[in-house]
Amino acid sequence: MIALDIETTGLDFARDAILEIAAVRFNGRRVEDQWSSLINPNRPIPGMITQLTGITNEMVRNAPPIKAVLQELADFVGDLPIVGHNVRFDLGFLRHQGLFVSNQPVDTYELAAILMPTASRYNLGSLGQLLNILIPNSHRALDDARLAHAVFIELYEKARQLPIELLAEIVRQGADLDWDGHWAFQQVLRERSRQPIGPRRVAQTDYGALFGTPWFDEPLTPRDPPQPLDPEEVAALLEYGGPFAQYFEGYEYRPQQVEMLRHITQAFSEGYHLLVEAGTGTGKSFAYLTPAALWAVQNGLRVVITTNTIALQEQLIKKDIPDLAAALNLNLRATVLKGRSNYLCPRRFEALRQRGPQNAEEARILGKILVWLHEGGQGDRSEINLNGPQERQIWASLSADDEGCKAEVCISRTGGACPFYRAHQAAQNAHLLIVNHALLLADAVTGNRILPDYQYLIVDEAHHIEDASTNALSYRITQPDLQRLLRELGSTSSGILGRLFSILRGMLRPSELAALEQILSRITDLAFRLDFDLQQFFRAIEEFLAAQREGQPLGSYSQQERILPSTRNQPDWMTVELQWEAAHETLKLMLNPIAELHKQFGEGAEDEELQDVLNNLATVQRQLSEAQSGITALVSEPDPNFIYWVEIQPNGGRVAINIAPLHIGPLMEEYLWHQKTSVILTSATLTTSGEFDYLRNRLNADEADELMVGSPFDYETSALLYLVNDIPEPNDSSYQRAVEQALIQLSKATQGRILALFTSYAQLKRTSSAIAPAMADAGIEIYEQGEGASANLLLENFRNAEKAILLGTRAFWEGVDIAGEALSVVVIVKLPFDVPSDPIIAARSETFDDPFNEYSIPEAILRFRQGFGRLIRTQSDRGVVVVLDRRLLTKRYGQLFLESLPECRRKTGSLRDLPATAARWLNL
Repeated sequence: MIALDIETTGLDFARDAILEIAAVRFNGRRVEDQWSSLINPNRPIPGMITQLTGITNEMVRNAPPIKAVLQELADFVGDLPIVGHNVRFDLGFLRHQGLFVSNQPVDTYELAAILMPTASRYNLGSLGQLLNILIPNSHRALDDARLAHAVFIELYEKARQLPIELLAEIVRQGADLDWDGHWAFQQVLRERSRQPIGPRRVAQTDYGALFGTPWFDEPLTPRDPPQPLDPEEVAALLEYGGPFAQYFEGYEYRPQQVEMLRHITQAFSEGYHLLVEAGTGTGKSFAYLTPAALWAVQNGLRVVITTNTIALQEQLIKKDIPDLAAALNLNLRATVLKGRSNYLCPRRFEALRQRGPQNAEEARILGKILVWLHEGGQGDRSEINLNGPQERQIWASLSADDEGCKAEVCISRTGGACPFYRAHQAAQNAHLLIVNHALLLADAVTGNRILPDYQYLIVDEAHHIEDASTNALSYRITQPDLQRLLRELGSTSSGILGRLFSILRGMLRPSELAALEQILSRITDLAFRLDFDLQQFFRAIEEFLAAQREGQPLGSYSQQERILPSTRNQPDWMTVELQWEAAHETLKLMLNPIAELHKQFGEGAEDEELQDVLNNLATVQRQLSEAQSGITALVSEPDPNFIYWVEIQPNGGRVAINIAPLHIGPLMEEYLWHQKTSVILTSATLTTSGEFDYLRNRLNADEADELMVGSPFDYETSALLYLVNDIPEPNDSSYQRAVEQALIQLSKATQGRILALFTSYAQLKRTSSAIAPAMADAGIEIYEQGEGASANLLLENFRNAEKAILLGTRAFWEGVDIAGEALSVVVIVKLPFDVPSDPIIAARSETFDDPFNEYSIPEAILRFRQGFGRLIRTQSDRGVVVVLDRRLLTKRYGQLFLESLPECRRKTGSLRDLPATAARWLNL
């Protein structure tokens, strides 16, 4: 076999050129020979490619052109199978040169996606690390070819360890597809061909221990009326000598934590709402978990706790709650519940296994899920890596997000083995139920179809509740989304309609079958017509967007246009309206016979396969109806409580229709403040300029009491805030250069250990490219958001690096928790104002008399405080926060930002003095 890798000047084999080729001939683990050559591309090498690979124009100046090495490479490879990572990319360039047209491709990405279903990343370097391979991922062809060989061998060995029935099914399911993972699995199966294989019948999957006997099955028995807790008794649990001090090694008593705990205890006992800002280091999770757990256990009541991030959910359910139960010796039941689409539906998955995958993506997902379940996967999508939109779309078709499936159906069809219903049953019996913000309000406004009844709610990371709820209640649809639905619908020979016809063929009399065929043909004809109508409709939107930018080409950013009453009066919009009228009429005509099918065959259908098909048909019908309502509202019948906009993406020009709620506050008021007995909102950042007024107004939280507890950290001695007074303002042409020089000099003085927070990904990229040579000379590594690495991996690499700088945008302004010297400097490059042209920001701004002061500034202050909070994470931390935006000093609103920070040492100085000042503060 051959392991192969190339380096190129870009991603398009028709326009870009090869820079380097390497091939390794191997037999098992033994390398038999290797071949490599630099290639003269006859064009300049882009700077980013040189930065990535280290290959310079000088290095390739005297290298042979591609034509000179083709025959030698062809002779070396011969007709052997070619192994590579995303091997079709490499083969695309080489086949463009006439090579390896018939060689068997073997893609290590395809193998890894199945054999390592829970891996966080699938790029070649990450797989090498996960498989403990010491060869570096250097982005040089020979190293990467050698690494691809080593990764292939380890993955091949993993495949050899699979149960033979599972291996045989993966091979069977991929047999008739153009899939670059099939050959390797087939080879493994041939090696093991002497082993007996079970029957070809597809067996029901064993979903593991969780879906056998539930972890807890005792229902809650509510006490009526609830028995109040004594705040002083609960607070005593945190005293020195109490159960917490005895259980936790190195326990610290924190007065701020105890004060927060007392107020929450009282709010539960007396039934009122509370806003709590608790500074960094308060220990707020135990301050709310302790009264919540005691209240729930004592009164047989459920307390819902909602978070914004998965990380906090994991911390609560895996660490904090078990520790709390152990410390207090509580028989405490807790679980996490997510939306239906997060859980695998065993019925849908078995249906896919029975019919078989239709393409390589489905084959990969099928194999991935089979291996995942074999390794103990519990049906929750957060456990598995769904890589890219196609995999996520296939998962959606296999998930429990099927409104037609009820608990009774699940129990009768699968014995209640569905992960969603198991999780739902666990939620019914839990004292503490952990959910996320997106699910909380979405569940409330759709009639509590997921969460069990509750009266007590704690919202942690509450500064995100508006954004998360906005996202959860928003709607987005694209032309490919609608085309996919029409493809799913199919015809009398394919898709849902084809399966329906096939099933009913054996059940109906000839006359009934003829009538059915007529209905299905009618739907098929209308679907074909609708596809054409939608093309015209979306083309009209593209032309409207082009007119808005006055014929200018679309740049590197998406174009977003709000659809306002004035927009609908424009001549260009009239074409959009006329095209939608045609599509809308066709869609309406198509949905009518689909409804007829449900009426005729859906009521009392006992055949399981028929039920499945009708449920799938109902899902498509519902999604098409939602699209019909949403697009009609955007085009001509808007609701004043919603924001409407259309968007076109660069690089492919995909048009999207978007709808978002204008305000979350009224929904919070209706479904939470007025319906629940006690709602607690808490975060480290709920106030602006020391007041809760902004948050109250956004969330309609007029009735809630408030509490502000400071941080136990001594910021005066641990944190230096350095305000640069001579840097150009952000709109000045020389500002970017000043930022780059500041980061270079500061990094050298502090030996890295810097987190730089940007408000723009484009600026982050420009900065990274500009400072890279100087950082390399100083031995300082650069880690930047957006280079394919997950946030967790970036943070881990940064934490473990000897000298490094981490460049991040919005996701890194909070949630970064790196204690000690690994993070000693936080640089806030620019004040984090929202982009005023963003449709949601623009629409909400219009609801204020003074939008900049009443909306933009408070939002920016909350984010600014989060960024500042990344620095000091423990009592022993010490560091510097640098602000490279002198508007803090020159604008009147700057004082509002400064007043919102904890009292710390503050220094105003020049860019020139910054490095030495930071080094002195850090005792370097």
